[in-house]
Amino acid sequence: MGEPAASALPGRQSGRYWDAAASNWEDEIFSSFHNDRKGVIAAALKAAADPQATLADFGCGVGIYLPLLGRLFGRVHGFEQSAACVDVARRKVRRQRNVSVHVASRTARRWRGSFDAVLCANAAIHPRPAMWRGVLQSAHDLLRRQGRLILVVPALGSARLLMRAEAHTGDPSIVVGRDADGAARVTIDGVATKHYTQPELKRELAALGFAGINVRRIEYSWNCHGLRAPKALRGAKPWDWLVTAKA
Repeated sequence: MGEPAASALPGRQSGRYWDAAASNWEDEIFSSFHNDRKGVIAAALKAAADPQATLADFGCGVGIYLPLLGRLFGRVHGFEQSAACVDVARRKVRRQRNVSVHVASRTARRWRGSFDAVLCANAAIHPRPAMWRGVLQSAHDLLRRQGRLILVVPALGSARLLMRAEAHTGDPSIVVGRDADGAARVTIDGVATKHYTQPELKRELAALGFAGINVRRIEYSWNCHGLRAPKALRGAKPWDWLVTAKA
C-alpha cells in the first residue's frame, strides 16, 4: 500500500520495494496530498473530522496523512504492509498519543467494524481485480455501520491524458492499452497499475454495500508530473479520483 498516484515506479507491488522506498519516500513517491492543487483531500478530511470519532488510515505508507488526521479525529490507527514504512510513520507521530501505526497483515482483522471513518489513499492499485477489490472490501469491513469512506484512486482518463502529453516528449512512460479480455490496462514504466473510471467506482462500491457515493476530481499541475502541457491540452489537468461514501 502507500501513496503513489498517477506516477509509479518499477516493482511497486512488491513489499520489498516499499521497504526500500521508506527511507527516501518524498523523493520517489508521488504524494496526492501535497500535490492536490485545490486542497480537495484536506477539505474532505476536515468535513469528516470529529474529535470523538475513530479513523483508520488503511495503506498509510510512511504516514503522510497521520499528523493531520491526529488533529482532526479522536483516535487514529494507521495500517501498512511494509514494516519499514511503519517504523518511519511511527517516528512521524511519536508525539501524538492518539495515533498508532500497525503492520496491516498482523493486526487488521481484529479491527473489523471498529471505525467511524476510513481513509484509503492510493492503496487499491494492484492490477489484479482480486487484489484491488480485496483492498476495497477490507476498507468496508473496517467501518462501522454508516461509517464514512474517503478513497483516493488513480483515474483512467488522466492516464490517457498523460499518455497524450508524453507523446510529445519522445520519452513515454505511460501506456494505456487493453488486456486480453478487453479491460483497460495502464502500465507506468512497464508496471501495470489499476486505474478507474467514475462509473466503475460507483458500481464497485455499490456492490460492496456503500451508499451516498460521491466522486470528484483531485487536480494536479503538469509540472508535478515533470511535463509541460502541449498546446492542445493546456485547458486540462491531470487528476485522481476522490470518493466519499457511507457503509
